[in-house]
Amino acid sequence: MDTMTPVLTQFPLSRWPLLMAGGSLLLLFGAWGFQYIGHYDPCALCYDQRHIHMAVIALGLAFGGLMIARPGLARFAPFMIFAVAAVLLFSAGFSAWHAGIEYKWWAGPETCTASGGGSVSVSDVLAALDGQRPVVMCDEAAWTLLGISMAGYNALISAAMAGLSIAVGIRGLKS
Repeated sequence: MDTMTPVLTQFPLSRWPLLMAGGSLLLLFGAWGFQYIGHYDPCALCYDQRHIHMAVIALGLAFGGLMIARPGLARFAPFMIFAVAAVLLFSAGFSAWHAGIEYKWWAGPETCTASGGGSVSVSDVLAALDGQRPVVMCDEAAWTLLGISMAGYNALISAAMAGLSIAVGIRGLKS
């Protein structure tokens, strides 16, 4: 018996983009929780990862809303699911790249790593010196669990969401 069948058929295919939007929203809530409750300030690449999840939310809401408004478009659901999965794959790759920077596997952008060299405005330096804005480096993991940083967990969760979406999309093409 296929153990994935109950999970994959729990939601109508046309609602799957909404489910992935909800998953990305939960990831954003987690990031905001770390920032505002845990006081772990994000770096520039962390903000970029959030923007990617905002794109997943926008696509998921747009595709899901479109299929609710026009039920006849449900025949295109697998392709819409693949589009959301593509953004999630990008999220996984980007997050893995950021995690690699944190683990010093490769160099990151000069504008946000300890190696420096990027341009910083005088107002940024003065704000950081006054304690108004923290200086957060992209090559330093602010938090880890079991040796995996937040970027690493984002990569793993985004990859899992993408893989599940691809499986659902393929199943939708077959049915």
